[in-house]
Amino acid sequence: MRLESPIAYDAFAAFRMTGHCVIITGGAQNIGAGIARTLSGAGARVMIADLDGDRARETAQAIAAETGCDCRGRACDVTKLSDIHAVAEETVRAFGSISTLANNVGWGGRHDRPEAISEEDFITSYKLNRISAYRMSMACLPHLLKSENATITNSGSMSSAAPAYDILAYA
Repeated sequence: MRLESPIAYDAFAAFRMTGHCVIITGGAQNIGAGIARTLSGAGARVMIADLDGDRARETAQAIAAETGCDCRGRACDVTKLSDIHAVAEETVRAFGSISTLANNVGWGGRHDRPEAISEEDFITSYKLNRISAYRMSMACLPHLLKSENATITNSGSMSSAAPAYDILAYA
């Protein structure tokens, strides 16, 4: 028996983030911008932290215009502790708290052969893809612990489940 409904199912209809204050790393474009748009559209105040500060601000302005929620962008090199702490502090100054952290930064150079990956490239990729998430989480943790329903989400890559030799350092 097939059910007929005049209303299409909207999985996000009841999804609300009103009152939440979110930091999204790597949020100026692609998946990060989609996360920012979705959470802002659900009512969250969003801080986009991205290596490209100009693009982070542009993306934030566009999202704020679209959703009507407070969305801001700023430069942040997540491999630098000073930038990480600055983002957390600015978010608390702007929004009063941090309730959600989305560690979305990820990058890895492509190589023709696994042996072409230098130790320096591997370490750089590891710092960006793994250590930055830990550091950002630790910088935000004191604020997250004060928030009801606090969350940390760490984005990953399918490359970690099915590694590809050309982006081995990324996975």
